[in-house]
Amino acid sequence: MFYRIAASLLLSTLPVMAEAIEVGRFAAKIVPERISVLTLPDRGTITDLVKPEGRIQAGTVVAVLNKQRTQEAHEDMELQIARERLNKRDEVQKLRNQRRKVQFYNSLSPAERRFNTDFTPEETPTKTTLQDIDERIALLEKELATMERRKRNEFAIKHDPLTLRMPFTGRLQYNITLPEDLSKPFEHTENVRTFATACDDSAFSITITVSESNLSLLDEKKFGISVKLPGDKKLTGTYSHRRVERANSGGDMLVYFFRLPKEDSDTAYNMLGSNTMAVLTYDAGDGVLHVSKAELVAHPRAAECENWEQLIRIAHPGYSILLIGQREIVLTPSQAN
Repeated sequence: MFYRIAASLLLSTLPVMAEAIEVGRFAAKIVPERISVLTLPDRGTITDLVKPEGRIQAGTVVAVLNKQRTQEAHEDMELQIARERLNKRDEVQKLRNQRRKVQFYNSLSPAERRFNTDFTPEETPTKTTLQDIDERIALLEKELATMERRKRNEFAIKHDPLTLRMPFTGRLQYNITLPEDLSKPFEHTENVRTFATACDDSAFSITITVSESNLSLLDEKKFGISVKLPGDKKLTGTYSHRRVERANSGGDMLVYFFRLPKEDSDTAYNMLGSNTMAVLTYDAGDGVLHVSKAELVAHPRAAECENWEQLIRIAHPGYSILLIGQREIVLTPSQAN
């Protein structure tokens, strides 16, 4: 009698206004949407550390490696540039003096040129002499600019990596053992290239890995997620995006990202690195059929079926499975109907 009642209830169930169905519980991570690992190319003397407390503004210097050595190298570079600049300018000035002499010579009459002593017969200016001088002056000025730019670029390539700055406004965590007095230089001897980690503490996401192929075919924008917190509170995220990432085992995994509200950023930051569980839900929309798994199992012909699909065809002909949740199965009218 109980089975007949359960079957009758199933068969008479009509499509209803849908509520989000609980799909399942997944291992989840809280991750910042932007994170940056700050590295140093070598060991040496560290200065200019900042207290890794609170928010640090973008562009703030958080460490400098071998600062004194860099300053000395910068002074040497400036001296080299100044020396090259003076040498080039001396050459340019000589050419300009020669140009004035040529201009003066060209302004003289043929009779007056016989008394000009600026040029020997072999050095007598030709029609292209002024053009040649102008081209040599332009070449020297270009060489000077190129030399200065090259030396500054070479210096920047070598020494800029020795100064670490916050890439964006956020929180900073040093990955080394800090000295007691951050204002004093100290010798960095640890073999750690990941000197510090910066994260944007204004935008966080809950991430889960989805391995079920049937879930990956659903409209991802209809998914929702929540993480339970103490005191009957929870973090609730909205779908942002998904992407394929490389797993530690070497295979690929599909990761879903759910953005958290900005007002939950402090809570999210305090949960970084912790293991948590998230409840994934799906809003199937209107016109679908929610069927209890418990009622389906109680169907008189349930024992004849090897899977949910077979049982649905018997209990709900004309419907197909959209989603199998924790406690319910969501059905939609079959396309053939």
